[in-house]
Amino acid sequence: MRARITAVVAALLLLIPVPAEAAAPPTGCGFQNLDPLPLTGVTTAGTALDGDRVYSVTSSASGPAVLGIRNARDASLIAERPLPLALGSWAVTVAPDHSVYVGSYNSTPGAMGRLFRYTPADDKVTELGIPIPTETYIWTVAATTGAVYGGTSPNGKLFRYDVATGQVKDLGSPVPGEQFIRDLAIGRDGTIYAGMGSTSMKVAVLSPGGELQRIIEPPFQATGWSYDVDVVGRYLLVRYSTSSGTNPMGIYDLSANKWKHVVEDVDSLTLGGGALGGKVYLVQHSELAVLDLRSGKTKALGYTDFGDGAVRPLGWIGHTLVGTTGFGLMWHYDRKTGAGKLFESTVTNQRVTIRSMTVGPEGHIYGGGFFTGGLASFDPATGEKRFWPNVGQSEGMVTHKGRLYLGVYPGARIYAWNGTSPELLLSLDDQEQDRPFAMASAGDWLAFGTVPKSGTVGGALGLLNPDTGETRIRRNIIPNHSILGLAYRDGILYGATTTFGGVGYPLDTAAKVFAYDIATDTVKWVTAPVEGDLALGSITFDDEGMLWGLTPDALYVIDPATGRTLRTAKHQTYPWATQTQVWLDTYIEFRNGHLWGKAQGRAYRIDRATMGMTQITSQRIGILIKGSDGHMYLSRFENFYTYRIC
Repeated sequence: MRARITAVVAALLLLIPVPAEAAAPPTGCGFQNLDPLPLTGVTTAGTALDGDRVYSVTSSASGPAVLGIRNARDASLIAERPLPLALGSWAVTVAPDHSVYVGSYNSTPGAMGRLFRYTPADDKVTELGIPIPTETYIWTVAATTGAVYGGTSPNGKLFRYDVATGQVKDLGSPVPGEQFIRDLAIGRDGTIYAGMGSTSMKVAVLSPGGELQRIIEPPFQATGWSYDVDVVGRYLLVRYSTSSGTNPMGIYDLSANKWKHVVEDVDSLTLGGGALGGKVYLVQHSELAVLDLRSGKTKALGYTDFGDGAVRPLGWIGHTLVGTTGFGLMWHYDRKTGAGKLFESTVTNQRVTIRSMTVGPEGHIYGGGFFTGGLASFDPATGEKRFWPNVGQSEGMVTHKGRLYLGVYPGARIYAWNGTSPELLLSLDDQEQDRPFAMASAGDWLAFGTVPKSGTVGGALGLLNPDTGETRIRRNIIPNHSILGLAYRDGILYGATTTFGGVGYPLDTAAKVFAYDIATDTVKWVTAPVEGDLALGSITFDDEGMLWGLTPDALYVIDPATGRTLRTAKHQTYPWATQTQVWLDTYIEFRNGHLWGKAQGRAYRIDRATMGMTQITSQRIGILIKGSDGHMYLSRFENFYTYRIC
């Protein structure tokens, strides 16, 4: 979202490193726990207002997420209550009886998306179970008297929870093939409006019993999401998030059953939270504005001090509009005086999942945080750790010619890091790219490979010369594939792909490895080394110049001169037929005569001669990299480890 990107970019200029943590450097052999990297932050995606209370859920790396209860008048913290087995939430709503319902997310097997109820009268959280066992995310919840509805992914399902009986009914997928019900709104007559994504952007209109009545098509041609839906009087408001990066909002007349207006560039979430009669207060071009629903015209109000994160107007206390941001801040706007006020976050910081890791130019291990972002470092020689908040979510990192570079989501933004702050060099937002997972140093070039925005296909191979500013972007270098792994040798850049892009189904029958000649700007060869594998992941060279790759279920080696697959070995099974997205799942490194890899959450030492894989720890693992000291460094959620090679 444009507001989120603007806020994050502005925050990048205000970085203040947290003082170093003192710790002993690792010694000895084998697997060791190094204590978490100092990545912390506040991510409050799901938020709701009831009277003078604000309810928001703070995400936590390995859980539990925490329901925070704040005074809406002064942002003071009233209480925080854990939500067992939840990692976070976008879905918070208040029922007519003042009960608070939370839909959570957690893709860990057995955890899944859960439903919770908080009752203010007894200050109690009750877990209501997993509404649909196949669904990892509950993206949205909406409550009426006697029922709570929820929308999910990865199968775009709607469910109904009966408050009296505690029974859940799976109401199916209103638009078959769509993965997400991104938001729900309920009209006064009980009609349900379900915003779909991430392709068609349709709104499904359903009866209170869940029967599909009709489909409302978007008022323009695009791909993406019906990201926010609200009913205000006779109007249905739908804010779209498109793959091109724009956020138009449609005003649909429910009485006339037709679109009335389209408002460009609406950046705020929870549109109905700013409703007041025939007007809606929302954020447009990073500034609070008031929209007249009858005319479709907006008027800027001059207030811009929202702080960091996506802005969410929640509702009114008298003539004061109360809102929050996705980074835990609260703000007020007085419509009579035109004055606003920003409150600092009072909810407790939580540990942030390590999203990416690399070795920096001085040999330190760097880790980037998920969602809230942040950047942390660890010095293997001294054990010292440092933390810089407010750096965006780094999907990839690499050291190139003595500098650290970050590939940041959203918009596939490339930053150079100077030791205290980042410098924006490039953005691929206008080319529908989002996630620069793969990064490599390629001679004079910084190379990166991307996954496109939700609802779109075709990742990009990017080259940037930081010394001259020259860029080269090759989208769809392998048609419809996205790039997850890169390796470089002697003028040739090697890439490994996934058949999953910004849509929830594979676009080919096998992922590919390719060789790209930088000097001639040509692809030398393309091969599918493992039949039926839909994503390949990380690749690396050994000391004999052979190119190795590790997939979720196979190990392979390629002759880089010809592209011929020399050997493959299946190391386990993988449920390709049921996957809706495979991006980050493997890492592979070469050190001390062996390959070292991670697949399906397990870390291995790999014998090249036999292609046998020996598990090196019982701990489940998220990331594995080779440190400057020759040892392995690993992570899972917020946890940080080393494996000492002796």
